[in-house]
Amino acid sequence: MRSVVILGAGNVAFHLTRALIQNTVNVRQIFNRTLSAAARVGEANKVNYTDKISELEKADLYIIATSDSSIEELSHYIPYDDTLVVHTSGSLGTKVLKGDYRKGVFYPFQTFTKKKEIMKYDDIPIFVEAENKEDENALYSLAKKISNEVHKVDHEKRLKIHMSGVWISNFVNHLYYIGGKICEDTGIPFDVLRPLIEETAIKVRDMEPYDAQTGPARRNDNIVIDKHLEILEDDSRLQQLYRLLTDSIKRTYHND
Repeated sequence: MRSVVILGAGNVAFHLTRALIQNTVNVRQIFNRTLSAAARVGEANKVNYTDKISELEKADLYIIATSDSSIEELSHYIPYDDTLVVHTSGSLGTKVLKGDYRKGVFYPFQTFTKKKEIMKYDDIPIFVEAENKEDENALYSLAKKISNEVHKVDHEKRLKIHMSGVWISNFVNHLYYIGGKICEDTGIPFDVLRPLIEETAIKVRDMEPYDAQTGPARRNDNIVIDKHLEILEDDSRLQQLYRLLTDSIKRTYHND
């Protein structure tokens, strides 16, 4: 791909622009309907930017890196047919792209935040898909410039991969929030949890999650579990969540 235009200025667009540029890919332009947002990404990466779809430059590849709800609408406005258009969604297929151009998907499997710098992009898995083999190979080659972990997958597999990410990232982060609130309610700062969070994450680098599991549910320690449930008596929602997770762990290790 000799030239790329990115539509979007959020977390994924910001980091994808940076990753491509760091690997000598010609990102020609950033488009976003809010000029200030386009400017933040463009100026941070020294790339031209615009908020006018009529000013969209001609490129070999257009990457729509926006929320899932915006992809279909934006895809209508790309004015070139002899090009490849992809989105970065983990849950949508190529049919969401509306136009006579060629279609595909370029899905980086990572949680991105503009405020959190990523020094190395080469260990971030990227999943690619296209309607024809030539475009799929081209996307694969482009992804390999960024990452050492690139896979060709269809929509059904990618949707399951996306869901697995929700389990191990989004849900886990929410549990951090809950654990932090419980600590803070007793006057203890969230910082006391950070070493435990870090050690838990480090363990699964070298161990399978099944082997790394610890805690009262893993030990089938009902005395401790009952004490925890008693603490949560005033919050039925959290008590139910605790029961569900505890039951899931017990079923995993104590089926007999």
